[in-house]
Amino acid sequence: MQRVTGIGGIFFKAKDPRALAKWYEEHLGIGFDSNLYFSFSWRENNDAKPAASTSFGIFSDKSNFDPSKKQLMLNLRVENLEELLKILKQEGVSVQDKVDKYAYGNFGWLADPEGNKIELWEPIESGFGEDEKVAAERMKSMNRVTGIGGIFFKAKENEKLGKWYNDHLGIPVTKYGHTFMWRDFNDPEKVGSTVFSIFPDTTKYIDPGKNDFMINFRVKDLDGLMAELKKEGVQAVGEIQKSEYGNFGWVLDSEGNKIELWQPVDEKAD
Repeated sequence: MQRVTGIGGIFFKAKDPRALAKWYEEHLGIGFDSNLYFSFSWRENNDAKPAASTSFGIFSDKSNFDPSKKQLMLNLRVENLEELLKILKQEGVSVQDKVDKYAYGNFGWLADPEGNKIELWEPIESGFGEDEKVAAERMKSMNRVTGIGGIFFKAKENEKLGKWYNDHLGIPVTKYGHTFMWRDFNDPEKVGSTVFSIFPDTTKYIDPGKNDFMINFRVKDLDGLMAELKKEGVQAVGEIQKSEYGNFGWVLDSEGNKIELWQPVDEKAD
């Protein structure tokens, strides 16, 4: 049985979620809805026909991520939620005894061994009621950030936690993480990737970020964007680094979260 099929969402808490959402809209071009959600649309790597989505959401710091005390909650896409939850219980995983069902899918929750709350989502993409043409125009309009390139978080025992994700959720995490492959929503011939990675809690890679996680956003033109962000008063962290995987830059958002900006090798500046 395939367990996790992809990343369905990244949600985190903020002191002033609406002000932070405004920062992301003004500087990264992510236009949140009234509930402070934004949906990145894409297509499955093995079947480019159906639409798929990954949500990016900002919550109040008073929001209930219980039993987790952390700022981050991940949503992972699964294919058969109720069957998977039964198996996870048999394996001794801490699973909440409820499943919520909506027009856009079924949801369940569990906690990993380090107390991170994980939301499992069996999607019904048509339940969002969004026309594919609307989604296509939204993704075409993204002139700064084009998608989520990765989610990285710290763990006390990162290798042990990576094994847990492999054993129970079917995510084969190595020391370099795991890469979920997908296809561009408007150009299915174009393949993209999103990395899921667990770092040791001693890492300096997320410094000077205030939280123990970092989000990576895909961009089209890193040099141009970093120049614009500096003009807009956004705090950059270090210098742009270029590698065989693409170009990387870093900034701090208005609440001190470190954000990694990545121009992949397959993204060309206009």
